[in-house]
Amino acid sequence: MHALPPGFEFKPYVDGPGLYLDGMVVATATQANREPGAPWRLCISPAGAPRYEFLRDEDACLRYMAAWATRWEAAIRKARVDVGTGHPYGDVRSPSEPLRHPRGRARRKSGL
Repeated sequence: MHALPPGFEFKPYVDGPGLYLDGMVVATATQANREPGAPWRLCISPAGAPRYEFLRDEDACLRYMAAWATRWEAAIRKARVDVGTGHPYGDVRSPSEPLRHPRGRARRKSGL
């Protein structure tokens, strides 16, 4: 199969393979659509916003994920530790900060 650094493993994820680091998903692959011969969409998201690549088939995705994990192993591990919450985007607000509209809009009264 494809050689992976220690702690990384391939397991099923929704509609295709997922690359996991110590039980947490860091990359996934799925067919872009249900048509025969459709390309595969690879999603790489160890932390922060995901990045996408389109490849010809599942095996190409597996090779890419294995090469990516091998090349960027230290950075992937650091990103997972920095996030700390297990959620790919982390919790960017403090627990005491109230939830509000992203642009800070005040609610308008409808008058009805």
